[in-house]
Amino acid sequence: MPRVQMDYFHPANTLFTVDRTVGRNAPNDRLDVLLVQFLLLLCTKNEISVPQLTVPRGLRVATPAAGVTTGAPARPRPQGNIYIDGLCGDQTIGFIEYFQAMMQLKQVGAIELNGQVAPQGTPAAKTMYMLNATLNALTKPWVLTQSDAFPQELRDSFYFSL
Repeated sequence: MPRVQMDYFHPANTLFTVDRTVGRNAPNDRLDVLLVQFLLLLCTKNEISVPQLTVPRGLRVATPAAGVTTGAPARPRPQGNIYIDGLCGDQTIGFIEYFQAMMQLKQVGAIELNGQVAPQGTPAAKTMYMLNATLNALTKPWVLTQSDAFPQELRDSFYFSL
């Protein structure tokens, strides 16, 4: 069952997580899939901007910085918005892979490109971490359950943990 880990003294530290992995060759529990689909909807509504490398004024750069990648993501963005139905099929996996590819372009650590979203606190949880980080940049995560797009089925079974 998905959950929200909330720090009541610092609401910006709110984390959404799943109990079991969602995506390619994963258990894909319905409620976990609903949460991942909802988070992906919010994080991929528009093109995810990949910041360009900027050099501070007055600084001269003779060679490109190491690890700088430009261009298109390894996986294209699926057409339309993700459909929130609790079923993990080709569309959901496509959005997971697109999100992972965009995070790789941003050079955010060693994010995997495996079409899976693992629970927070597991070794392969980089995608879940990046979904949460993107949400924190977009909105106040503790009010997301009040969104019209938040699945009713998930709303009835969501619980909070400290």
